[in-house]
Amino acid sequence: MNRPRRAFTLIELLTVMAILGLLIAILIPSLTSARRSAKASVCLSHLKGIGTSFVIYLNENDDQFPPVRLSKLRPDSEDFYINEHKRLRPRWQWFLETDQGPVIDPAPFQFAFRSPGYFHDDTPARGSQVRNARTMATDMFTCPALDDDDFARDVRDGAYGYNYQYLGNTRTDRNERRWDNFSVGLHQIRQPSQTIELADSRGAGTRHGKHSYTLDPPRLATERAAQRFGPTLDPDDAFGKDIDYIGDLDEDIFAFSPAEPRHRKFANVLFTDSHASSETLKTLGYQLSDRDTHPGLSDATPIPALEPISGEGQATNKLFTGDGRDELVERQNAGTEG
Repeated sequence: MNRPRRAFTLIELLTVMAILGLLIAILIPSLTSARRSAKASVCLSHLKGIGTSFVIYLNENDDQFPPVRLSKLRPDSEDFYINEHKRLRPRWQWFLETDQGPVIDPAPFQFAFRSPGYFHDDTPARGSQVRNARTMATDMFTCPALDDDDFARDVRDGAYGYNYQYLGNTRTDRNERRWDNFSVGLHQIRQPSQTIELADSRGAGTRHGKHSYTLDPPRLATERAAQRFGPTLDPDDAFGKDIDYIGDLDEDIFAFSPAEPRHRKFANVLFTDSHASSETLKTLGYQLSDRDTHPGLSDATPIPALEPISGEGQATNKLFTGDGRDELVERQNAGTEG
């Protein structure tokens, strides 16, 4: 004798759906957090790999750190520098050897239309899916948390910035016959475990940024002959103003290329002894905005300081200088205390 089938009641169905919805609501944040943690771990792994490439470069180049960008072999040279891959004015990534080959595949640009025998940022590719001559072909220089297609693989606007002001500043702001601070020897780094080499970088912009291959320290390193932040700020405009901060906050602040805390308010950092860690902007020495003093900015936006600021939260370059100290800050604090 067949027994009648018992169907679920509406209340039972609603109860099951409610339980499933509750489980999903509990699991999704956990999965999102796990995904973010995994991206941060991959980013740290990439930085450690770059650290190994730095070690190889130092060993092969008399322990001299690479230039942030080599426009010319000498500051007063008339000819621009072109590397062995025919790249004009290569950035620091090009100087590091990786098992993935050149940072940008040169093949699509070797026969570029009207090619002058080299390629640069604006050279169009031919017969290739490469977006442009700034698109990196290697994964090592990418951060999975930076998933914006406009920036993720851009050699200029990508993930990591170089502590160029203290390790390899090939600008000529004050003296056209001398580099600002290049070359710098490994022997000059007295505290390798406390000297930043690379870090997640925001660049000069309001979203992720542009020009993020440079990493600006918390204050402009004027003692290293540097005279400007980022790519666009006119130093005459900045130094002609009697202020602690550069220019108007709505514009000039974003000519600053600080570390970017894109891993749940932490920035991944590579030090010159090749260890990598996650740090807050405050730990790195940046002066941060707040709504009371900088109403036009969101909280904890890094402020580019021209000079150290005495008192709590001062801008300090002690993790950038090479000896674990910022003498300019120490002198100002000593004068304040006196």
